[in-house]
Amino acid sequence: MKTPGARTGAPFSRFTNLPSEGADSVCAFFFFLRMQFPLPTIAAQFDYLGGALGVAVAVAVSFLAITLVSSYYRFQNIVRMAEDTQPEEMGTEPEEILRVQMARFLAGCARRGTSFSISLIRLVDSAVQVHMGTPFTEAVKQAARHGDVTCIFDDRTAVLLTEAESGDSPTILARIADRIPQLCAEVLPGQLRIGIASYPGHGLRGKDLVRTALSGLERADAARPIAMPEIVDPDAEEEAETQPGEAPETAAAKGWRERRRSAMLDELTGVLKPSAVSAYMQRMMSDLRHKKKRAALFCLGVNNMEHIARFHGQEAANDVLVGVSRILQENLRADDLIGRHEKYAFLVLAEATLAEAETIGKRISTLVQQAEITTGNKRLKTTITLGVATYPEHGRNLHHLYTSGQKVLDHSRANDIRAYAVYDPQIHDKVAPKPMKNIKSVQA
Repeated sequence: MKTPGARTGAPFSRFTNLPSEGADSVCAFFFFLRMQFPLPTIAAQFDYLGGALGVAVAVAVSFLAITLVSSYYRFQNIVRMAEDTQPEEMGTEPEEILRVQMARFLAGCARRGTSFSISLIRLVDSAVQVHMGTPFTEAVKQAARHGDVTCIFDDRTAVLLTEAESGDSPTILARIADRIPQLCAEVLPGQLRIGIASYPGHGLRGKDLVRTALSGLERADAARPIAMPEIVDPDAEEEAETQPGEAPETAAAKGWRERRRSAMLDELTGVLKPSAVSAYMQRMMSDLRHKKKRAALFCLGVNNMEHIARFHGQEAANDVLVGVSRILQENLRADDLIGRHEKYAFLVLAEATLAEAETIGKRISTLVQQAEITTGNKRLKTTITLGVATYPEHGRNLHHLYTSGQKVLDHSRANDIRAYAVYDPQIHDKVAPKPMKNIKSVQA
């Protein structure tokens, strides 16, 4: 299984779906509600709350709403001013600006299914100070592309956030590194060291990406001034033997790989976590569309799991789920993405035509039906129900495919159909779409 790394757990990321210019209107809206609906007065009218308790609850809710709006407004204010103002003039720290900008990129790229890189650009000459507005940071901004964001990491290091695929990032930074000395007389050729980390390949959280970029920065030297740690396949052998003449892996590198694996993979089944499914599948879907290739999404539900848990115990149900996951991993291609979805369900995204998707669905259904899964001293059997939707026949993006495939799955379950079925709008559009739990809506 190919697992290329939102979750976008950075602070304030839940607010980034709103346009920055809407902060004032959001504040006005909340205060309008407070004026139109005096919560303490209304709450006091309900006997079951008790007058005093109702007032206390309403005041607490009002305070929480005001706090959220204030946090959102501060977030947007920092975003607008970050690149044009010294942090000390804003009453904030460089770390907070970096955290906010990282939140923007994490939320935006997870939503669009794209990648971005964080690059730490350090000056070898410690006499040159790095602050916003200095010749060095201005040179970084001029050398970067429109839409890239420049921040400060420390007094020797600038940060560049740029939307780019992992394979393109070193080339982009090499071009920027060549231009900076031309734009800033304080910087001589060969004085820059750059460490790069890529989302989602190097991780799903801002802290993981910064840690990886620092690791690359530590490896950078005069011979290789730009370093990006390898994106390790978590499914590769964990304890691979060191080849003759090859340096053993450092404890730091092993720890980074283990943290990355833990952040991405479900501990029970070994496939992508529900929280990581959207970011990885959005990226793969974007790549397939860019290369004008077909894609198929399989919404797969494991049957009889509640019955197994009730009569054989939850441990037996977990063993059955692990068994189904193993069948998927062993019988799908290495490039196919497999993720856990809800408690007893999986999602699979594969490069496949409609005809190939039908063949895959039939084969997987048969393999699971024939399998006997050992749990303790018992051997249990189960079946799966599959909903299949393909690009471009059934949708232009992952959100559309998920909606279609999930309708098929829900329709089949409601009618006790334990097999695979391909999305048919005349049949399956009668099923109400389920709320999107893991797959974010992305425009075509």
